[in-house]
Amino acid sequence: MAVQFRPKSPPTDDELEFLNARFEPLRFERTLEGDLVVTPPTGFSTGTQNSELNAQLVAWNRRHGHGKVLESSTGVSIGLNGAPDAGWLSGSRFRAIPKEQRAKFLRVPPELIFELRSPSNTATSTAKRVKQWLSAGVEVAVALDPFEKNATLYRPKLDPAVAVDTLRIDKALLPGATSDLVLDLTAIFDADD
Repeated sequence: MAVQFRPKSPPTDDELEFLNARFEPLRFERTLEGDLVVTPPTGFSTGTQNSELNAQLVAWNRRHGHGKVLESSTGVSIGLNGAPDAGWLSGSRFRAIPKEQRAKFLRVPPELIFELRSPSNTATSTAKRVKQWLSAGVEVAVALDPFEKNATLYRPKLDPAVAVDTLRIDKALLPGATSDLVLDLTAIFDADD
């Protein structure tokens, strides 16, 4: 169960880093309104599904993506609360980040993010979160729903597209990629079976 409260002033990125390091495995995030959200570790099912998602994303990136993969504890500070469950940043966008900033929270939007619906979220709240990422500059956002066994692909100013079993993201949407990103949704959703 997550706990949300409003401190006297919104925590800074440095304060969030400190809290996350000091009170691990709890996770601390800042909302758009400046509230502090404290969440417990991910449950087993969500953790194994997220691991499978990241494994597939990393395997594709090594061969075809030529960028950097983000996992759920990567700090992203672009005006939203928290981090995506997984994400991808193109090599060109990564190389533009000064080396001294790479140890800190990411301050540019990744081109691609994934939100994996957990038992404590609804399909509506997950879709809302994905749309917030798009409004912050993410170009492609995917809501993964293990309960409905589907993925919904979102892009700015286009209707969402629903995929079942396999999700294909065209390489033209992924700067520098040499092949489409193809995810085996069945393997992700059945990772805890």
